[in-house]
Amino acid sequence: MILNLDDRNLKLCNGLLAAKEINMSSAEFYIEYLTEYPLSITKKDIEKISKNHSIQESFFIALKNKMEIDDFDDEFNEMNDQCNIKNIQKLSTKKYINNPFYKNIPTTNAKLGKWQLTKLKYHPYEGFVYDELDIHPERNYGEHTPLGFFEEEFPYLAIIEGDEIWMSVIPHEINTMDKPIKSAYGKVLVLGLGIGYYAYMVSNKDDVDEVTILESDETAIKLFNEWIYPHFENKEKIHIIKTDAFDYLENNDISKYDYCFSDIWHNAGDGISLYLKIKKYENKFQCTYFDYWIETSLLAMLRRYILTIYEEQLDGLTDEDYQKAIDENDRIINKLYYHLKDVEINSYEDMINLLSDDSLKRIARELEY
Repeated sequence: MILNLDDRNLKLCNGLLAAKEINMSSAEFYIEYLTEYPLSITKKDIEKISKNHSIQESFFIALKNKMEIDDFDDEFNEMNDQCNIKNIQKLSTKKYINNPFYKNIPTTNAKLGKWQLTKLKYHPYEGFVYDELDIHPERNYGEHTPLGFFEEEFPYLAIIEGDEIWMSVIPHEINTMDKPIKSAYGKVLVLGLGIGYYAYMVSNKDDVDEVTILESDETAIKLFNEWIYPHFENKEKIHIIKTDAFDYLENNDISKYDYCFSDIWHNAGDGISLYLKIKKYENKFQCTYFDYWIETSLLAMLRRYILTIYEEQLDGLTDEDYQKAIDENDRIINKLYYHLKDVEINSYEDMINLLSDDSLKRIARELEY
């Protein structure tokens, strides 16, 4: 980047760096809660507090109590102001129980190789992330993580690879796939089989003619074919190709597909490099509409990388500092640095525009990662 910022605009741009640090602290806070304290809040805790507060406010107070956060913790209060942590939602199980996949696919226990189909559950008052990140450009791209809970037990079907949950029919999956399901039409190409949720939902649409799924793991396909696929209403629309998604994209013309949906990552952390590798194919297959699971979170990762480069430019780093990489994050940052090397930033507005979703999507397409 070529930085031409006066003192006023430099101060405003540095506000973006402060916001990035708060966003990252917020992410760490949620990780700590979800790994260490998810079952710590009980009905009894809520009842003690709710005499003077709503149930959502009571959950927030209980959460702070369990994590030993006091009202005078300035760092937490600043994080709460930007990331709206107190906005915790009591959710109804009714919406999710009535989901077609949830209703029609039985919760079977089955195991093949490293893959296992099993029943898991959320406990009453167990906190969980239920939707995509909510981004606020007007607050220097502050990030709000939607946290919610049920008052009753919520069982759900999950597929586990080794000791890691690969896909599950939980509120987060249902909500984050809602838009890509509604958007799909015609001939649909799906990168990644998972539990078959996305394929099931789009195959039930009248405006979807066929669904072709690329999956490289033979055991995952066998598990799906034996326990999930028999319950599909529109089996004739489903076609599975055992192949690596990138090999297929590289060696086949996918212009015949109207819509391509990618879901081959667990989260934004392991998904950002895969996302960037797929984006370049949008240039090659311009007749196909590409869509991505949790793209908002992936763009948030990309935004943080660019802000890191901006901060490093302020610190005086040069080309020489972007020659080596010890991990995937470094490789992405190095690639972005050279891609953005001649981009002029003359104002805060220039930086805000560079960090917009449309700009980040364009950068990802052009990056040729």
